[in-house]
Amino acid sequence: MKNIRFAILGAGGIAVKFKNAIDLTEGAEVIAVGSKSAERAAAFAEKQNIPLWYGSYEEMLANPDIDAVYIATTHNFHGENLRACIAAGKHIVCEKPMVLTEGEAAEIFALAQQKGVFLMEAMWSRFLPHLQKAKQWITEGRIGKIESIRSVIGFKGNDRYETRLYNPALAGGGLYDIGVYPIEIISWLVGEPVETCLAMWRKHPVTGVDENVSMLLRYPTCDASVQCLISCNVQETTVINGTNGYIEIPTTHRGNTCILYDDNLTETERFRQLYENGFTFEAAEAVRCIREGKCTSDVIPPASTIECARIFDIVLRQVPGLA
Repeated sequence: MKNIRFAILGAGGIAVKFKNAIDLTEGAEVIAVGSKSAERAAAFAEKQNIPLWYGSYEEMLANPDIDAVYIATTHNFHGENLRACIAAGKHIVCEKPMVLTEGEAAEIFALAQQKGVFLMEAMWSRFLPHLQKAKQWITEGRIGKIESIRSVIGFKGNDRYETRLYNPALAGGGLYDIGVYPIEIISWLVGEPVETCLAMWRKHPVTGVDENVSMLLRYPTCDASVQCLISCNVQETTVINGTNGYIEIPTTHRGNTCILYDDNLTETERFRQLYENGFTFEAAEAVRCIREGKCTSDVIPPASTIECARIFDIVLRQVPGLA
């Protein structure tokens, strides 16, 4: 069986991690990279040992040998990149957040479905072993009924305000960059859609992007509080509180451990699994789905991406919907 042949669209830092993940994934290979800069594409290809490089996305997508594309550009370009890949009939894994609004998310998934191509947001954390274990504990009823969840994520950014993180023109801000993780992880752990979202956020004093976002997500059966910051380093953690115990997930989206406590707050089980590259799990899922002729993944389905984009609308653009 021939390998699924990937191309990487965008030659930034995150593309290196995905390329390395594909190298570790059975049944897949990266055969091309494309950038708007021919020099950057050539340098990336040489350094990463990729046989083909293109200084034009259009030229790369015209190559019939390419089966799938990993989109690694900045958030603001994802929409146009996705449409180009779908029009070319390529399967797609798109870096998170896939798009910035609910309307565009729904539109893009509909286009992919019509074209019969696989499309998945690269929410790699959902596939990590320790989060899969936490989900299993919840499904098995190990903590009873979930009552509340608390999640904090953040880091201290630098002072380079022209970069992606702070630049409004590049869809900068904390919610797009890291808030997407707790939103999509918590909804998956709860297994329910968000009913109501209440939020407030603080603007960066120089560029005006969101640097501190606090949200209360109300689900049909429980509530979750989320805080994401790019203004300071924080102790990243998620705690899922149930009627019979709780689960603690330290360094939630980058870690390797989850801990189960009983109703007396006593640790009863600890799961830990190391891995070389966290992107390998999503890469394997994409390869599996493409081979099986699927257009979407059950682990990170369209509804999850669309719901997250709807929360972006509510929090950042004050669009009525859930609030």
